[in-house]
Amino acid sequence: MNLNAMFHDPLFILGLGIVTVVGLIVVLRVNAFLSLLAAAFLVSFMTPIDSGDWGDKVLRVANGFGTMAGKITIFIAMGSIIGKCMIDSGSADRIIRALRSFFGERLIPASLISGGFILSIPLFYESTFYLMAPIARSVYRAVKKNYLLYLMAIGFGATLSHTLVPPTPGPVAAALTLNVPIGTMMLVGAMVGILTAPFALGIAYVMNRLMPNPEIQLPEEPVTESQAGESTERQPSLLLALAPIFIPVLLILTCSLFDMYEKANLLDWKTDAPALRNVFHVVGHPQMAMILAALVAVAVLVQVRGVSFRKLESRIESALLDAGLIILIVSAGGAFGEMLRAANIGEAIRDRFQADAGLTGVLLLCVAFGITAIIKTAQGSSTAAILAAAAIFSGIISAEGTAPLPYNVAYLAVTIGLGSCVTGWMNDGGFWLFCRIGGIKETDALKTWTVGLVFLGLSGLGVVLVLSRVLPLV
Repeated sequence: MNLNAMFHDPLFILGLGIVTVVGLIVVLRVNAFLSLLAAAFLVSFMTPIDSGDWGDKVLRVANGFGTMAGKITIFIAMGSIIGKCMIDSGSADRIIRALRSFFGERLIPASLISGGFILSIPLFYESTFYLMAPIARSVYRAVKKNYLLYLMAIGFGATLSHTLVPPTPGPVAAALTLNVPIGTMMLVGAMVGILTAPFALGIAYVMNRLMPNPEIQLPEEPVTESQAGESTERQPSLLLALAPIFIPVLLILTCSLFDMYEKANLLDWKTDAPALRNVFHVVGHPQMAMILAALVAVAVLVQVRGVSFRKLESRIESALLDAGLIILIVSAGGAFGEMLRAANIGEAIRDRFQADAGLTGVLLLCVAFGITAIIKTAQGSSTAAILAAAAIFSGIISAEGTAPLPYNVAYLAVTIGLGSCVTGWMNDGGFWLFCRIGGIKETDALKTWTVGLVFLGLSGLGVVLVLSRVLPLV
């Protein structure tokens, strides 16, 4: 192969793109947004374009960025507002207290992993861990044991929903990149997460038994409402607290069921475009459902805390500022993915596998998990790993001549999310949250949290392999 052919080889371009992202983020400590954008431009300039005008290579990066931004901005912005309002109104704290009351003191680990899973859907991983880690410390101070179990239960629950269930950025980006309806992604992601949770809890128990007395440094802190079991401020009812979480889920799923029944000719309309259909398609549209959920979260905050419009403006502005960087990173990842597709990476990888054993349905899931895990281990960000892997496998499944998948493509998106659980170590922000907020030494965290995440991802992959066979959803 001559030098010119090598530089235009899709797999060489893919390798150089991944090395660029990983090198800039891990070695040079460049911001993820700038790293992904730089990789997108590099791939675009190395990929031929029909017009021959190099200016168009710049334009297609900008178009890829704008396309992804248009898809995810409302999701992430509204999700950030929901999370901020749920924390400030006491809704998040109310949910945690209800879970502890439901499960009882003997089943505290089950309540913690449930709370981590539920709260991380609207609050995202970091906020959930900050919010729930004091509960683990409080329970440990009372019982003097099982601290690692409590902390890992919270982390595993938050990790599962953070990597599997929209509206968190990674799952949203994977769904949109692989053309999975958001409602389907919510359903499959939640189903896989719930079925994986018992395995996650078992892993936490094993790690706790292997290291029953880790060296910990706990800060002195005042007792919070969740820890004391008493509210010093007025809190919303459990129904109101849960409303911002369940409203978008119910609206989107209802609209999906409505469309499914209509396509199956189970609904007989007397007119071509009944008003009810239009209503469902508006309020059940994923972006509109998230807007309505954000309005409910704001209303709950105002009703419970009685905040003024000036304070409300300040809190929403803070939430949107937090969302801004995430939107930039995910959009840059979308541009990178679009350039990988323009380079025909998918066809090249598919041809390599077909030259060997063939890229079958089960093999595709295993390869997707492995590649995502490698990217995550190398560069540390679950969201960036999901973006890169989803772009690669979008090209594979959409390549001309590729056989249809024997299962719903949502299983592929969820598998990519599970691969991004592996491995949390020194280059992962979640690792440092576990160490610093949890008070765990880095060496102990590597032996427990890092190893535990590997088994968490593998157990989730096992769940997906079984579900894709018994419930393919095609």
